[in-house]
Amino acid sequence: MERSRVSTTWVARTPGAAVVRSKTFQLPSLDLLARRAVFGEASVVPRRDSEKPLGAKTARPEANMVLVVDPITEQDLDRGDAIFRAAFAAIERKDPTTMFGDADAYRTRWRARNTRFIAAREDGELVGSNVLTRWGSLATFGPLTVTPDRWDRGIARALMERTEEVFGEWKVTHRALFTFANSPKHIALYQKFGYWPSYLTPMLERSVGSAPTGNEEESRYSLLSNKPLPEQASILSETRDLCDELLPGFDVTGEIESVRDQHAGETVLLFDRSRLEGFAVCHIGARTEASSGETYVRFAMVRPGAGRNERLKALLAEVEALGGDRRAPSIQFGCNLSHRETYRTLVGMGYRSDFIGVAMVSGNDVAYLRPEFDVLDDWR
Repeated sequence: MERSRVSTTWVARTPGAAVVRSKTFQLPSLDLLARRAVFGEASVVPRRDSEKPLGAKTARPEANMVLVVDPITEQDLDRGDAIFRAAFAAIERKDPTTMFGDADAYRTRWRARNTRFIAAREDGELVGSNVLTRWGSLATFGPLTVTPDRWDRGIARALMERTEEVFGEWKVTHRALFTFANSPKHIALYQKFGYWPSYLTPMLERSVGSAPTGNEEESRYSLLSNKPLPEQASILSETRDLCDELLPGFDVTGEIESVRDQHAGETVLLFDRSRLEGFAVCHIGARTEASSGETYVRFAMVRPGAGRNERLKALLAEVEALGGDRRAPSIQFGCNLSHRETYRTLVGMGYRSDFIGVAMVSGNDVAYLRPEFDVLDDWR
């Protein structure tokens, strides 16, 4: 087999220091796969001479072009958000300048304490990123995005390799993601890392009346933000107990605290007397994970067991009242089809699919994708 000499530079980033090392490899020119070396937080993939990006707008990379995978910084956010919008716009054939409207999911998640962002850089230029989210014992990732003019160059694979390393560092017992159900390319990439398609996840939407009622708020819904801080701490503990009924160690308090601390929306609470029976973490309006006029439910659940269907309807009635009062009457969320009765209830309430993705889980895991649970989420 013909062999070629490839020169690459490894860059390791540590706080306050940068170490640069160079090395020349003897590698098969036809079979050279992405290889990496990890120094602290950075992973590097040398590029192969013969690699030509499919449909790329730029010239093919030089043999010694360096791909570094390291953490996102605050200075990266504008470009990272632009790549995020451009990548989805290219897939959906839309204008990247208007993609996702005035929603700001990228920065909203970056400010959350239960997320980690990783960046891919070619010769120092940010070309892609991935968002890792930890919900206790469950870790998810996405959006994983690469600037369209650098597609098919192994950048997504490099981001995935670092993602799996971080999940190992977190010692999570469950790993999952949401992707396009109609994209064999996306599904094939994630299968290489041990993720397999599970149930479909429709994204559902319904518009409700928008009529602010002012002083009726307390009687129509219960909000975490209206509780005294000591009581909020107690309620957060109750949400962890509820989540533990879905999956041992499962915990979405990071999402609740992110919405509260960023004033990005509200967490709606459902009580039966003094007992917490359900909750919904909602992003409301512009510059959150929702857009103007939207209430996006990032996660919601009700207590399993007898009466759960009525609890789900009661919780959604509170969410819909809140959305109407806040002039965000488009109620949106995901519902995995493993929750069959939940989905049927939602269709009966008038919710309809906007688009459909697929949940992918690591190995033979099912996490909480089970019919006895009422859960609204999408792992995006």
